[in-house]
Amino acid sequence: MKTFLRLIRFTNLLMVALCQLLVRACLLLPHQPWSRVLLDGPFALLVFSTLCIAAAGYIINDYYDIKIDAINKPKRVVVGKFVNRRKAMLAHLLLSGIGVIIGFYLSLPIGFIHLGSALLLWGYSARLKQTFLIGNTTIALLSATMVLVVAVFEKVDNKAVWAYGAFVFLITIVREIIKDMEDLKGDATFDCRTLPIVMGIAGAKWFLYFFILAFAITLLAGLFTGFRKCILPPTS
Repeated sequence: MKTFLRLIRFTNLLMVALCQLLVRACLLLPHQPWSRVLLDGPFALLVFSTLCIAAAGYIINDYYDIKIDAINKPKRVVVGKFVNRRKAMLAHLLLSGIGVIIGFYLSLPIGFIHLGSALLLWGYSARLKQTFLIGNTTIALLSATMVLVVAVFEKVDNKAVWAYGAFVFLITIVREIIKDMEDLKGDATFDCRTLPIVMGIAGAKWFLYFFILAFAITLLAGLFTGFRKCILPPTS
């Protein structure tokens, strides 16, 4: 069980669930009692289905990255070492299927969002992550979608949620560029075309500074729009 939890990045999944809960409680239903926010079956299904898609994404990523991870982070390799590759693929397909089915059960838009996310995660792991900036942008977009899907669930067009979606997109871009810089050796060995390989470490740092600046601006915008809704009392 411990190995499986490592494979699906259980701690990361908890953060995704907490993020969706806070988006709903603080941005979309800021003045509703927490009992309504927490004790809601359909919303629980939304969170569960999102976690299934995310967990499946982590599994398929490790499935395709066995050789690269053996160089970049050998102590963290799970697939092929502790979990059979065939079982890993089966778990990926099962979790993706559960997530997509629940998504369509909730609504057509959510179903298509989950289906698109599952397909993009497969494409990212198989090919896109090895390409210049496209992989970074893809995973950042998918991360932002985990925030925006809550607004789709509530059928609300909320500017604060869009701001936080942009916030998540940019912080993920920053994180992914840093990871690419750390994984330069293994990625170069297998002819990946990531940002640090194409532009060099110095060039990658300039991209990093740009996105950090954009992230800081978006964070300030979010603090002055959405975050206030969590702390201000309802107005009559």
